[in-house]
Amino acid sequence: MTPLTATQCRFRLPVILALTLVALAGPGMAQERGTSAAQATVPAAAEAGGIRRWRLLGEAPVPLRSAPNEEAAPATRLAPGTILSNLGCEALAREVWCRVAPLSGGPRGHLPVARLAPAGGPDGVVARGLDESAARAKRGDFDLRAEVACAQNPGEPMGRCTIRSARGSGGDATLVATFQNGFRRTLTFAHGQFLRGNATMSGVGTDTDWRLEDGLHLIRVDDQRFEVPDRLISGE
Repeated sequence: MTPLTATQCRFRLPVILALTLVALAGPGMAQERGTSAAQATVPAAAEAGGIRRWRLLGEAPVPLRSAPNEEAAPATRLAPGTILSNLGCEALAREVWCRVAPLSGGPRGHLPVARLAPAGGPDGVVARGLDESAARAKRGDFDLRAEVACAQNPGEPMGRCTIRSARGSGGDATLVATFQNGFRRTLTFAHGQFLRGNATMSGVGTDTDWRLEDGLHLIRVDDQRFEVPDRLISGE
């Protein structure tokens, strides 16, 4: 056999070493390739342009795990149909888990992606990315303006105030209500549901009551009351 020259050795040794490593790795190398393929299908978080919300599937309450595995302690149990904010997913041990937060409040936790489906809003749209309605409202970029029934103080009869609406997709919207004396309150909606008002000298904005009745959102935020037509949030 003709001995290899120094130049031939320099080019052949890396190839021989690579082939040896593959042989030694065996199934582990294939498993690593499989994991990479799984990670390519992991749903993106809303902040990375993924869907904004999930809907919980099933017919019975499901444990929301404190960590992404079936052995983790449940943070709470969620009813089927619960709407959840998408905080991002990851592939772990051949299963994809997603970190979520109930839209109506409560602890954050983890669920297998197999238990989740994209949530369409009341306007029929599956919203993606982060809602920009709050930023639009802050810079005065509104879609609609209306006069609505409202009251500023406890026991006061309903009067009128002006509401301007910056609407997003999927039933998200940020409304700014202005009373006749100039007092303003920002009202935040997500998935067609009222979430909170901004904090003011009259209250923190999370002491609220809310219901949707005959196309009107009947809202109390601290001492103020509002009757907001649904078209200002989810459209006609």
